[in-house]
Parts: sequence; structure tokens; C-alpha cells
Amino acid sequence: MQKKMIQGVTSSLSVLFIREQVQFIEQNGYDVTVVCNKDFETSYDGMTVEHIPFEREISPLRDLKVLYTLYRYLRREDPDIINFSTPKAGLLGMIAGRLAGVTTRIYIQRGLRLETAEGLKRIILHAAEKTACTLSTHVIVVSDSLESEMIARKLLARDKVVRIGRGSSNGIDTKKYDPAAVDKDRLEDLREEIGLERRDFVIGYVGRLTRDKGINELVEAFIALDDSYANLKLLLVGDFEESDPVEAENARHIGTHENIIHCDYTKEVEYYYSLMDLFALPTYREGFSNVSMEAQAMGIPVVVFDSTGARDTIEDGRTGIVTASNDALGLASALDALILDDPRRKRMASSARKFIVDNFDRRFMQEQLLNFYNTLSEQGDHNAEKNDEYIGA
Repeated sequence: MQKKMIQGVTSSLSVLFIREQVQFIEQNGYDVTVVCNKDFETSYDGMTVEHIPFEREISPLRDLKVLYTLYRYLRREDPDIINFSTPKAGLLGMIAGRLAGVTTRIYIQRGLRLETAEGLKRIILHAAEKTACTLSTHVIVVSDSLESEMIARKLLARDKVVRIGRGSSNGIDTKKYDPAAVDKDRLEDLREEIGLERRDFVIGYVGRLTRDKGINELVEAFIALDDSYANLKLLLVGDFEESDPVEAENARHIGTHENIIHCDYTKEVEYYYSLMDLFALPTYREGFSNVSMEAQAMGIPVVVFDSTGARDTIEDGRTGIVTASNDALGLASALDALILDDPRRKRMASSARKFIVDNFDRRFMQEQLLNFYNTLSEQGDHNAEKNDEYIGA
């Protein structure tokens, strides 16, 4: 008999990131329904979806209505396992699941928003995380540093912690992110289209252009290096967000500096990685950075801030460099060291792809997650013994 599982995320956009995982779990003996808001037009590709109007930001009255709707839904469906992630869906899912009597309640922690929040918002986010963790039976944390941060903040009991493999939310598609798979003619067309020359040395970044992602420090680091090199370029791929803007001077540099190239986000991001010589990720916080894995899979050394969920994504000194957080000059120094040391950079590039393929291939990660679900099903109830760490064979 199939086990019934309900997975929940706040936004329908997030379904894109779990779609392959859900399909793999379904193919291996589970009846899975995804609950999410209907806030974006998304292809569900045959998945069973129930729309529940979660809102990302705090909205007490609406959140109570959603909680009641979700509670009634879970009571009616009577799932064996629920698995909720993202802050709002995670909180309401764990409360509704407990009230509805669901025995196995999994909360996936993919990143701690409260790390960079301030004032009342930080207090509310702390309370929400604490509640979600307390009402869960298992908490999957996507990186070692995230686990340490949550335990240090007294959000999470160690005996609830689960880690799948070496971490990450879902691994990456190492066939897509493979330099050998890139069409060379298409790559050269793109190089010409965005104004790069083959002799240019390109420092790259992919992601949201926000303060929390360290874009201020990245632009300042690049400006500090620019005068020292005749062919240095900064390639930024991603969109600005009004909710977390970069400083006005740095936004001006992004729009007007002759050696900074800004491109909107694209689904063909692997081609942009192929134009980069180094990848910079000066983020203040992550769960487990996908773009760092993608860049390394493309054979690019990565320089990251020493921040939660970023430091875990590389092997410091082997596939990249970890540098002090919130330090533009330190970031510039780390980038400069790799620009100047061609043999070291090439060794890192070679090691980077192997590191990702060996540890974070998507199918491998999906199999480890399936093993975990099967273990829970065999145990039969959430009071059975739980491991502090789950690492698949």
C-alpha cells in the first residue's frame, strides 16, 4: 500500500525546485501531493497540487485563516508523512500537522532569514522558527553550518536533526552543469552579444542583486581591483529587489561602469558560467548555496564569505577560498590571489567539478532522501529512535 505524503511550500514558484524530487519519490512508492499558493503561473508537470493561499510576509488574520484551511485539509487527507519547508509554510504546516494528528512531521530548514533581520521582525522570525522546530518530529537541515547556527540560537534540539548526505536542498543536475555540454557556437554568440572578448578575465556572480547577497561588497571589491588590470570584467546575472536594495552608489556602478556587465536572470545560466574565470559569492547567509555548486560543477573556483550555508559549499583551498564576511577588501584580496596564480586556479577548477559530482549529484541526493523516507515508513511512528545524522550508503 502506498504511503501518503503531503509536501508544502509557500509559493508555487518554489515547486520548480522540488518538482524532480517529488516525481522521483512518487515513482518509488509514495502518493505525493504538493500544497502551495497559486501566486505564479507554474508548470506542475503531472504533479497533484492543492492550492492554499500562504503569504510570504507576516499577516496575522490571513495566516490564521490559512492555518484553519490547512488543518481541515490535513484532517481530511490523513497523510502518513508531511514535509513542509520555507518559513511560512513550514510554520503553519507544523502547527496544522500537530493539530491534525499527523504522526510524522518533517520540517526542512533551507535558510535562516532571521540571521539578517533586525528588531521586531527578528523576534517574530525567531519565535516562528522555534515553533516550527518544536512541533516537528524531524528537522532536515541542508548544511552543517545551518545546523550549528540553529542549535546555538536554541531553535532546534539536536536529537531532531537530519542531514541528507553532505547537505543541500536537492543537489544539482550535473549533466546540465557540465562545461562539456555547452554548445560552443552558442557560447561565442553570447560572448559577443554581451560585449566580452576572449582575452577578458571574468569574475562572475549569479543570483539576486541585494544587500544580503553581498553585492555592495562585490562591487566595491571589483572597483578596488579594476585599475590594476586592463581586461578585468565583472559579470552579474540576476535581478534587483526593492525589498533589499544595494547602496545607490553601487547600483550606479552596476548600471554605468564600463567593465561591469549586468544581465537579467536566465534559464540558460550554464552559458554565463562558461564565460567566467572566477565565481564570487559574498552572501551574508544561505541554507546551502545552489549557485556555488553550479559554478563548481562548471569547473569554476568559488570565493565565498565565511557565512552560514556558504562555507559548506566549497573545500577551502581546494575548490575555492573562504574569506571573512562583510569585508570588501578581504574579498578583493582573495580574488586577486587567484587572478595572479594561474596554476592554482586551474587546479581548483579541476577539483571543483569532481567535488560536486561526487557529493551533490541530484539523483544521488534524491536516493538518499528516499532512503530516509523509507526508514521512517519502516519505523511506523515518530517515537521510534532517530539518528542525529543520516548519511546514505
